[in-house]
Amino acid sequence: MLIKGVDEVGRFYNCHDDLLRVQNENRDKWYEANREWWVTGYGGTTDSEAMVGDDDGEEDCVESLRFLDRMIESHPSTTLDTAIDAGAGVGRVTRSVLLRRYNRVTLIEGDSQWSKQSKMYLGKKRALRCEFKCARLDNLSPLPSNTADLVWIQWTLQYLTDEDVVKCLQCLSQGLKRNGLIIIKENRPYGHARNDRFQMDTPDGENGRYDITRTDIHHRVLFEKAGLLVDETELGTETCSYCLRPKKETIKSTSTRS
Repeated sequence: MLIKGVDEVGRFYNCHDDLLRVQNENRDKWYEANREWWVTGYGGTTDSEAMVGDDDGEEDCVESLRFLDRMIESHPSTTLDTAIDAGAGVGRVTRSVLLRRYNRVTLIEGDSQWSKQSKMYLGKKRALRCEFKCARLDNLSPLPSNTADLVWIQWTLQYLTDEDVVKCLQCLSQGLKRNGLIIIKENRPYGHARNDRFQMDTPDGENGRYDITRTDIHHRVLFEKAGLLVDETELGTETCSYCLRPKKETIKSTSTRS
């Protein structure tokens, strides 16, 4: 599958290897710029706006909950005990989506200040049903087996290099219980953008951060490398949601190592 794209300073990437080379050469520098950028995030007047950049957070959560309910219905063997919110930020998805369906949620967030703020954002009663783990997804250790029924990842993979996306998904999927699922919701090219090319921002551009909007094919290449199968997808106006599960051979190999 051919992966091509452009960045905001006009560089064209003719193949996946071109992108991987530039990502690997700049990885540490770009991540450091992102750490500084996430001190305030997108700004705004609320924690939710700081996470998503506008006031559409409530509408997004309604859409996400609807997709989750559809996945629960189409996967009746999955259980609803524990979920992981990976790249949780202030806990927006945990509060409005995951705690409405799961008994407990573990929030994994790389920024210590946002992780601390999430306890206040959720409120005391909700926070009692949560575990808060400060860990960066670009340097995540494999989760213990049988940790979660669901892993939810939203607007997070766009800040990781392709190689780190694969490693992160492998580490998270190792913690799934039997019949567990991964749901990923990420931006996609839309509007006047070409839907067959990724769009990448780097700290050299006006936004001062690294992020990449991947195409559907691009995402599927990374999912395949991570040993995950795509069960279902849903296109939003600006996003694509994926429901994934580990391949059987991946589960077998993981259980053999443990």
